[in-house]
Amino acid sequence: MKNTGNMALLVCVALIAYLIIDKVKSASANKIGVVQMDKLVYDFKGMKEATAKYSDKMKQWSGKSDSLENCLKEMYNQIRLDSLNKNQGKLDGDIRAFTVFKRSYMEYLQNMEENAAKQDKEMTLGVINQLNEYIKEYAKNEGYDVILCNTQQQSVGYAKDAIDVTNGVLEFANNKYDGN
Repeated sequence: MKNTGNMALLVCVALIAYLIIDKVKSASANKIGVVQMDKLVYDFKGMKEATAKYSDKMKQWSGKSDSLENCLKEMYNQIRLDSLNKNQGKLDGDIRAFTVFKRSYMEYLQNMEENAAKQDKEMTLGVINQLNEYIKEYAKNEGYDVILCNTQQQSVGYAKDAIDVTNGVLEFANNKYDGN
């Protein structure tokens, strides 16, 4: 009988120890989420708006480029006419003007490309920074300890669908962007 009492006490102590350890383990477990960053960026309303503004700016630059190119064509045609008319003085002047204008046109194209790349980079970085702030706020609101961002390189090899919070973050970010 004495052994039975000791055994019962030992089982109770072991059970209590197991429950305490289990409780400590589950209390220290982190809530983790994964975001598919590419999807988040491209479906974010802020990115769509920034892309539309960038596209409008590119159309303006392209329109000016087309206009300058047409001027070059007109100057070239004038050079051909001067050559046919054998007006050497006018031909020399038109060739000089064409050369200067063409150099300016080429510089404009190079500057346009550089500005386009710079603005694209700034726009994308601005959107990503904004989304990172929204991810932090979403994590705090939803009780996440860690949210990992998966990019094209797939830094997270495997994640259960249950911890993919991309759609939740996207909805939250779009609502915040809209001012809600």
